[in-house]
Amino acid sequence: MIGVIADDVTGATDVAAALRRAGLRTLLALGTDIAEASVDPDGIVIGLKTRSLPADEAVAQSLAALAVLRERGADRIYIKYCSTFDSTAEGNIGPITEAVAEALGADLVVTTPAAPLHGRTVYRGHLFVGDVLLAETHMRDHPVTPMRDSSVLRLLAAQSAHPVGMLPLEVVQRGADAVREAMDRARADGIRQLIADAVTDADLAVLADAAGDELLVAGSAGLVGALALRETVAGEPAPEPPPGRTAIIAGSCSRRTLEQIDGFIASGLPAYRVAAEPDDSAEDLAARALEWWDRQPSDASALIYSSSPASERRQEVPGAGELYERTAGLVAAALADRGVTRMLIAGGETSGEVIRSLGTAVAVVEEEVAPGAPWIHDEKRDVHLVLKSGNFGDEDLFIDVARQGTRS
Repeated sequence: MIGVIADDVTGATDVAAALRRAGLRTLLALGTDIAEASVDPDGIVIGLKTRSLPADEAVAQSLAALAVLRERGADRIYIKYCSTFDSTAEGNIGPITEAVAEALGADLVVTTPAAPLHGRTVYRGHLFVGDVLLAETHMRDHPVTPMRDSSVLRLLAAQSAHPVGMLPLEVVQRGADAVREAMDRARADGIRQLIADAVTDADLAVLADAAGDELLVAGSAGLVGALALRETVAGEPAPEPPPGRTAIIAGSCSRRTLEQIDGFIASGLPAYRVAAEPDDSAEDLAARALEWWDRQPSDASALIYSSSPASERRQEVPGAGELYERTAGLVAAALADRGVTRMLIAGGETSGEVIRSLGTAVAVVEEEVAPGAPWIHDEKRDVHLVLKSGNFGDEDLFIDVARQGTRS
């Protein structure tokens, strides 16, 4: 069984989708307390929130997740990080990978953030987002993990205690045997992490063939998806959530989420904007949003959002981001209490707060609504959720999900 340790909630759903797409029955655990579920899993993903924690805390939580996965029968472990390599100068990708490798006795870890499905490729050790180098994208000015170097080799070496090496594209494209020979040479040279170039899914398939029997591999959802395709499983189709009224709760301010909101509003579907005044509490904001929801037709899917472009954000509301996240959690829990069983949540921090408010500990992974964005079923609450990274999905995603829910 494959066990995955992911560094945030939406990243965990992305990798869980990759496993399910390959036919693996998959559980998504949002923490290390993994309750029993209705499926016997081929893969378990533990979604943590360690991306921007101090490195020692991130390592401790990751090792705790490793212990749980091993106890549940995982014989191969995957460290999942973001395909834009989100990290600080101190970590946490390097420290986590090295600590888990030491705990497993793994002397070499093949790693790559490449995910061609999402437009992420690695060439000569440099990470591209589409046709643009990472350091030239919006990630350059990320408020928590600004990415101002496109060299994965330099980024990873700066946060690792042991030597880091490169696996160039020409070696990868010579096939799995050539990659295995390069891995043997790296081991002999004392290299602990080997960054692999990959520009196509075929490159990831070669890496998976070469490293598939290793105790530990690391990267984005791209490589673990290739590893999953090597598994012999029943290949049961992913279950679908039942139809019903859908609540869409958006907190991400990414360009794609803003486009999805604009498209939803332009289509004439009901939408409510959460906008705080300086003295508002999360309880105040949630109460107003829920009053609006209760006035909508009982079968109408609807959008509640706090997302806005930078030019419209009010600076006089202190801690607005945390306030809106708390509001989203309160709204989601109240809607679940009202019997809403389908929710799409847009944004990593917003998703994390919703999960906390709902008390979701483990969920069964269902079909995808967009690449990397599956439905997950919290069986205890009987709520079906999509936890969507801000940039995932096409412009009509919100409209499509809302209409699918009411389709007979």
